[in-house]
Amino acid sequence: MKYLIICTLLAVFSSCKNPNNRQLLTFDQLNVKKDYRGLDSLPKDLNEVYKINLSRLCLKEVPKIVFKMVNLQELNISENQLTTFENIDRLKNLQILSIAMNNFTVFPVGITQLKHLKVLNIYWTDIKTLPKDFYNSNSIEELDMTSMFKFDFNTNLKFMHQLKNLKRLNLGNNQIPTLSLNFPLLNNLEEFGLIHQNRINIKELLINLSKCKKLKTIHLSADNIKTVPDEIILLDSLTTLNLYENLISTLPIKMIAMKTLKEITLIDNPIDSLKLSSIEKRMPNTKIIY
Repeated sequence: MKYLIICTLLAVFSSCKNPNNRQLLTFDQLNVKKDYRGLDSLPKDLNEVYKINLSRLCLKEVPKIVFKMVNLQELNISENQLTTFENIDRLKNLQILSIAMNNFTVFPVGITQLKHLKVLNIYWTDIKTLPKDFYNSNSIEELDMTSMFKFDFNTNLKFMHQLKNLKRLNLGNNQIPTLSLNFPLLNNLEEFGLIHQNRINIKELLINLSKCKKLKTIHLSADNIKTVPDEIILLDSLTTLNLYENLISTLPIKMIAMKTLKEITLIDNPIDSLKLSSIEKRMPNTKIIY
């Protein structure tokens, strides 16, 4: 009994000694927390702030008060005029961060020190590369790199598999001639996006994606795809296929064997309704939207 009391006191003392040892919320718990919008909405007790949205405020620097929010776990500071993000490593409990649509040309290196960061949005920035330390992260699950026109994908994509827990990767609207991703080592990838490509070898892409054994969702919108090759059936864990705004008239008959597929989006394609309806009837458990 004495031993138990001593252990409990030591745990309490340790927690008090380390003010950064805060409780991390699950995403479900975080979703129901109040999302404070702007600085004028803040409560007197900054310990109550778990989420704050500071987007579209024409900010040129991160307000100092942000660093006093010791419980902050979700920060949206997108669509501003930031060029740097000093001291971001002080926000030790961040799990969700969006710095998208700012004036960054260099990746804020302090992000590599955020040991609990799971979701990172850096889309529509002029960041050119990611530091090697970033790829050592064991926490990153979601990375959105849409429309990063100055980014060196050829060099960086070959390291992406080092993000061991990466589940969602969006590379959309970037013209990437060669996807140098190590597909077989993307062991936890569940969702992949590659939209608005001028050229895409869909057959080769599907073969590569089939090596990601947990892949469930693919976004291939506006890629000028004319036909869906039979290799689609290699993706035996696929549940959602988004082919919005392509040049597809029908689907290959082999797709009726895809028992896990729940939804296919074919909106804004030149669909041959007669051909597609015959396939649709043979896929009663799949919702085809067109």
